[in-house]
Amino acid sequence: MPDDISDVAAATGASVAAAKATLRRRALAVRDALAETERVARSEAIHARLEALDAWHRAGTLCTYVGIRSEVATLPLLADALATGRRVAVPACEGEVLRLVHLDSLDELTPARFGLLEPAPEVCLLEGRTCAVEAVDLFVVPGVAFDRAGGRLGFGRGYYDRLLAGARPDAVRVGLAFEAQLVERVPTDPYDVPMDLVITEAAVHRRG
Repeated sequence: MPDDISDVAAATGASVAAAKATLRRRALAVRDALAETERVARSEAIHARLEALDAWHRAGTLCTYVGIRSEVATLPLLADALATGRRVAVPACEGEVLRLVHLDSLDELTPARFGLLEPAPEVCLLEGRTCAVEAVDLFVVPGVAFDRAGGRLGFGRGYYDRLLAGARPDAVRVGLAFEAQLVERVPTDPYDVPMDLVITEAAVHRRG
């Protein structure tokens, strides 16, 4: 992506919030510009890198977002995990927080606000479907932009930062992105939760 937005922010005296907003617009434009065939092929390469990780195989319970629009797709990951009998949780918005719900089938997903796919309301009410954040061994997290040190920029609502703040210290946090979404440094606030790994179609970037 041209021009590191953090350098731009420093040069202009822009606030972190302004730098994030500028980077968000730029990164979304780059991601949206990818052709659908390219996104599909690159998503498949990202899936292969993720599923080759020891952390993926060790995770008894995993949580992944459900990819929409120009995001890295995750429905194939969900299908693979469910087919092998893994415990899989996906997020559902409840006010200002994300509730984690165990999924038994992709058929349980339904359109929700913000254009998301979430477990149907009746599924969320079923006994035993709520997943505690502390039970998750591996989180697969979306983002608008990332850096190679694990910095993540979301849509600015803070849903995932609030969720991941309650995760176990040993839980693995994995951000998925196309290589075009990487920048030299993501501007951050103290409450932003970094990723342990950022996986693109080209590489697995490890924090630290």
